[in-house]
Amino acid sequence: MDFDYDVVIIGGAFSGAATALMLKRKRPEARVLIIEKNAEFDRKVGESTTEVSSCYMARILGLTQHLGHEQIGKQGLRFWFCKSPDQRFDECVEIGTRYQSRLQTFQVDRAKLDSHLLERAVEAGCDLWRPAKVTKCELNGGNGQTVDAVVDLAERSVRARWVVDATGRAAMLARKLGHFRQNTEHPINAVWARFTGVKDWDSYDWRERFPEYAVACRTARS
Repeated sequence: MDFDYDVVIIGGAFSGAATALMLKRKRPEARVLIIEKNAEFDRKVGESTTEVSSCYMARILGLTQHLGHEQIGKQGLRFWFCKSPDQRFDECVEIGTRYQSRLQTFQVDRAKLDSHLLERAVEAGCDLWRPAKVTKCELNGGNGQTVDAVVDLAERSVRARWVVDATGRAAMLARKLGHFRQNTEHPINAVWARFTGVKDWDSYDWRERFPEYAVACRTARS
């Protein structure tokens, strides 16, 4: 059966780009298409890696140089405690790891990391549609999958053996197939844990109402 691509990956951020890169390394002959909706990745809240994820990115994906030169290295969680608000930082009591980690961890800029990984996937031979919006995805099992998208205001359609959903929280295929279920037991989503009428603790309103508390806040808290 004739297919345009062996694999079409919907979503070109970390998960999609990493999947594409690994596929090309394992199967250099594979025809892989990445469809990414954003022209540029937006900035996200800074993310911290664990030793396991750092090991995967450095030793499996081969991002050691990028992580070392473009991201911020760190040594696990470190805390500083003071006796008074005006105590010098270098006089505070520090609690943290006693020895340096055997595996380096990082504070990463996701937009920069995602962009770099996507570039690596394209360099490995993957095709990229960007910005592109998927308008239709038909799954037909062994008969092939069809993906329609709008690219540069033009409609395109491809047939592939496999489709990988890397849309993250959008969960495009899970919703399409009826498999998506809200995890109501998770503390963030559970009814008993939902907060109503809550503002940022260091918001302007709270600073006006509780100045002493606001002064004690050294950073943004939610």
